[in-house]
Amino acid sequence: MAAKTTQSVQSRIAQYLYTHPYATKAELGQALSISMPTIFSAVNEMFGANILESAGEMDSTGGRKATAIRLNPAYASSLGLSITRSTVQMVLIDLQGEILAQKKLSFSFSGSSVDLEKIANETKNFLKDISEYPPLLGCGIALPGIIQKEDKVLSRSHALNLENYSLTGFEHCFDMELLFENDANAALLAERPLANENLTFLYLGRTVGGTLVSQGKIVQGDDCRAGEFGHMILYPNGKSCYCGKRGCADAYCSLTALMKDQNVPLASFMEKAFSENTEEAGAWYEYLDSLALLSSNLRMAFDTEILIGGPLSEYIGHDLEKLREKTKPYDRFDKKADYPKTAKIKHAASAIGAAEQLFLKKIKHL
Repeated sequence: MAAKTTQSVQSRIAQYLYTHPYATKAELGQALSISMPTIFSAVNEMFGANILESAGEMDSTGGRKATAIRLNPAYASSLGLSITRSTVQMVLIDLQGEILAQKKLSFSFSGSSVDLEKIANETKNFLKDISEYPPLLGCGIALPGIIQKEDKVLSRSHALNLENYSLTGFEHCFDMELLFENDANAALLAERPLANENLTFLYLGRTVGGTLVSQGKIVQGDDCRAGEFGHMILYPNGKSCYCGKRGCADAYCSLTALMKDQNVPLASFMEKAFSENTEEAGAWYEYLDSLALLSSNLRMAFDTEILIGGPLSEYIGHDLEKLREKTKPYDRFDKKADYPKTAKIKHAASAIGAAEQLFLKKIKHL
């Protein structure tokens, strides 16, 4: 019985340090409501297992300086892949979330067995090119669309043009543990949300998606469709959406809607969007109008901070105050309308979050 209790305490300590850069033993005891003798025992065991390391001494408050501890980045590493219709993003991260290596490939993905073999081989070569890294836990794979995790099925993905696609083919090609996640959910995991946090994550990419977080946990919904914000109706009888309805947020707030299928890099488009008297600037202004309406609707529905991620988040960050100003007229309760914010992780977020799944699983079972 005692060993089981110690395991549980170790898991709780690791979970706390996973979302906090460091802490002292006293802080852990207070935050987790665990007695100091139990904290000391568990921390000593975790140091012995190489799970924790010292993070240096804290500033003195008059007595003896306390030593801060943190998760040991050398304890484990995890691989993350983010697959789109035209690219594969690879990252290797350590337990502190630091990127050890990354690579982006141009790749036309159709879901064939040949594609899966190619991705597996590219992954092996990616790891071979890295001279040294902590023990590898496995690989997380992020895909756009609705994923039934228990059945390992991608039930629908407009972005990949796949439906009822079995993910078990990946397992036949990879010689490591695999975990799958929706790309928007994965991008949220890259942020390492706090255990008690409530927030709405709005993912703005080729399509619009997102995630609802309640007490630090992703809300999946009855059919794993929670967070499909792109198909909320913004404008009744508005523009046609690929889903067959009219007026969906996706038809106004996606990257595709903004760029109107211009075959240019996003950075080039946005450079013109931030210039005056250009067609792109007008499109950006209209885009922010619709995004403000969507943000206000999400705030009214869930009463949380709106965290904006995805490829467009970096550019929205430049005009965040403008977005907030456009949101104010829709909101009777929040006069400041300062709840839209942008994600910390701007690049390779879905791949990073896919990798984070392995750490979360390991920590849970300490």
